[in-house]
Amino acid sequence: MSAVQRRDLRLLALLRGVSVLGDSIALITLYLRVAHGGQGWMIAALSIAAALPLVALAPVAGYVVDHVPAKTFLSLLCLAEAAVCASIGVWHGNFVTVVLMALLTCGVAFSLPGYSALVPTLSGEENVVVAQSTIQSFQGVALTAGPALGGLLVGATGQSWPLYFDALSFLLAGVGTFLLRTDRRPKVLETHETKPERDLGAGVRLIFTDPMLRPVMVTVTVFMLSLGAVNVAEVFFITRTLHASAVFYGLTGTSFGVGSVVGSLASKRLRQDPLVLVSTSLLAIAAIGVLIGAVGLVEHVAYVFPLMAATGVAVGVVNVAFSTLFAVQTPESLRGRVFAASGALFTSAEISSMALGGLLLTTLSPRTVFQLAGVFSTVTVFVIGPLELRTSRRARSLEVQGD
Repeated sequence: MSAVQRRDLRLLALLRGVSVLGDSIALITLYLRVAHGGQGWMIAALSIAAALPLVALAPVAGYVVDHVPAKTFLSLLCLAEAAVCASIGVWHGNFVTVVLMALLTCGVAFSLPGYSALVPTLSGEENVVVAQSTIQSFQGVALTAGPALGGLLVGATGQSWPLYFDALSFLLAGVGTFLLRTDRRPKVLETHETKPERDLGAGVRLIFTDPMLRPVMVTVTVFMLSLGAVNVAEVFFITRTLHASAVFYGLTGTSFGVGSVVGSLASKRLRQDPLVLVSTSLLAIAAIGVLIGAVGLVEHVAYVFPLMAATGVAVGVVNVAFSTLFAVQTPESLRGRVFAASGALFTSAEISSMALGGLLLTTLSPRTVFQLAGVFSTVTVFVIGPLELRTSRRARSLEVQGD
């Protein structure tokens, strides 16, 4: 990796970390704001506003990202997001908060695939796993610290300044992105070339037809359904089933976050081979299923911490392996659409899992939800994984023979 690549990678990782930290602080602040009114439907409305645009705008966002210069587009987008975030800090009405949150998420629907598609160009195609490891570890630290800092800032400064901090993080991201020396630009057509048709569904089609991407997409989606249900049940499992305090509930999240950072950093040693990345992802997801099921068996909260930390390590490995695989397996001209499509699919799975978790808790105990989620995700990997892995190996062999 050249000096310019190292400099740009460190800057981008820092910018993404600060941005994720600001988003985490802002989201906690907004949930506290709407919860203060005692209206449960407002929390649901805010959650929908923070997720639905990621799904609805994915086809358009991916297409735009693949057809505009990245630096200029992302810099301007960050500045617009900063203005919206500052507006949320100024106006506190519930309706205005939800509308502005939806508007902010519209911007995020473009920026997430934009930055994801920029990483391979910035780091060089041969250094994607190192780049993803670095960026994911910075984001992991931010996600771990964000909720606690959000709560502290709300208690110390009220509900506006945390939003201004998030606006500042967007502003810094915009300036920092403009200072990157590497840019991702769309292919310039030669005079004899015809302009291709607008294809908004290319990302989804590639994901489900590529023999390397499909098995990971299927198993990660199942894993996210299971993990989302567990996230809903976790607070009840810790505080009611195990009779632990809110402090211990917070510490379980911290142990998971620390583990995810460790897993992201350790993944830097992964070999940047598609088949290795597929195998690593499947094994890590199977390990997560076993660990989630084991959490459902413990009788004291002290045993939850090492299990959640180990789960975090496996999640960190999955994040890096998944992001690297999708980057190296996707043609450069389609990366924006593929990352937007995968993000939309995972967001849909996350929304469904939260609904599923709430539904399961009406009839099952939190402990049973953990056990079922662990069994379901593990069995899925062992049933689907070998079949898909065999297909991936066959495709890889044909690629090698073709070369």
